[in-house]
Amino acid sequence: MELLWSLVYLALIIWLIPKIPFFKNSGISASGIRIFFALKVIMGIALILVYRYYYPPGSADIFNYFNDSKVLHSALAINPYDYLSMITGIGDDAPHLMHYYDKMNFWLKDFNYNMFNDNKTVIRFNAIVMLFSFKNIFVHTYIINIFSLAGLVGIFRFLRQIIKTKKLIALIVVALPPSLLFWGSGLLKEGIVLFALGMLLYAIAQISRSQYSYRPYFILIFSLAIFSISKFYVLLAVIPAILSFYAAKATGKTWLAFLGVHLLLLIGIFILPYLGLPDIPETISRKQHDFINYVHSLNHVGSYIESPKLTTNFWDFIVHGFRGLFITLFRPHPLEVHNLATIPAALENVITALLIIASLIFRNKQLHTKSLLFLMSFTVILFALAGMTTPVLGALVRYKIPAQPFLYALLLMSINWDAIKKSLKSKWPAVLKVEMKLENYLFN
Repeated sequence: MELLWSLVYLALIIWLIPKIPFFKNSGISASGIRIFFALKVIMGIALILVYRYYYPPGSADIFNYFNDSKVLHSALAINPYDYLSMITGIGDDAPHLMHYYDKMNFWLKDFNYNMFNDNKTVIRFNAIVMLFSFKNIFVHTYIINIFSLAGLVGIFRFLRQIIKTKKLIALIVVALPPSLLFWGSGLLKEGIVLFALGMLLYAIAQISRSQYSYRPYFILIFSLAIFSISKFYVLLAVIPAILSFYAAKATGKTWLAFLGVHLLLLIGIFILPYLGLPDIPETISRKQHDFINYVHSLNHVGSYIESPKLTTNFWDFIVHGFRGLFITLFRPHPLEVHNLATIPAALENVITALLIIASLIFRNKQLHTKSLLFLMSFTVILFALAGMTTPVLGALVRYKIPAQPFLYALLLMSINWDAIKKSLKSKWPAVLKVEMKLENYLFN
């Protein structure tokens, strides 16, 4: 009944969403936008059902965030000032608010590493949506997917304009990677992060067009504000790629710009503590240690992988970074499948490995180096960070999804499809017909 009642909201959103200018002007047809959104909603509902019936009670982040938001929302009827204080964060550390926090599971974290507690962002999001959702979790899933979809369309527009990716490839990499589609469609932090990343890159693409408009700058500031209250490390991972790309564009020396920017930033993060600034290596190291200790405190975590403790030594970071990149790219693999939940992730990693092999055999020699290095930079940094700090494969699958569109864009753009066409002479015309029909339907 809960799901059926929410279908009224869903029908209204599906009718309205292609009419919003941001989606209407994206280059994707109204039918394409509706299909994309419907896919995400199906995955979001599936995630709710999986958490509800497959995982043990109390272990699902979705329901923990949602139930905490009910506590926050209840303050509106008791004391609106308390509600506003917790929603805005202004004075939310007042002692008298502890009776709300004592009823919540995720509002307070044991470890914050002097960073914003991003659990609060999801709880606040739910509490705001609860003003018109009648506490229907499916409506919350539809709303977060509007934001998640906007982020992915923003990435699509960036890939089309700045990286010069083909339309169909750009749509495939933002819409179809299984982990991105599944985990990026749930009532989780990932939907908010995808929105922030997409808006950031969309704003940069608009600013690059040198149009006399202040709107892209407002979108840029807004996206940075969202990053400041969500997974900030995703922003840190994409900054080197952005700086290197535009340094290469300004100087005309692509390799020198990318190597120089990345080397300076890498050395810089180890110098910061000596200048009295945040100790990033120490924070990353502590995060890994705390994650490992937390997992050890639990009875059993099926997807746990043994990880050596990370130190703040420069070379230790390099070695762990390469190890983390390899783990994030290829694990879980088919031999590590131990339940239904790991099958899609293992198959996805097999596809990744096959695409890497195809890109080496059928190498595209005409690929723009700046585009290649941008995609590689963000993917490598985020995958390395996720792999070196996360000792649980189930969590790692979620943490890597912001970079997945860029990984698959990199691999698909690196493949010489003309060479494949020649090796499939008899079957290629049928493939081309399907491709043309898809493009006419999705982009016209």
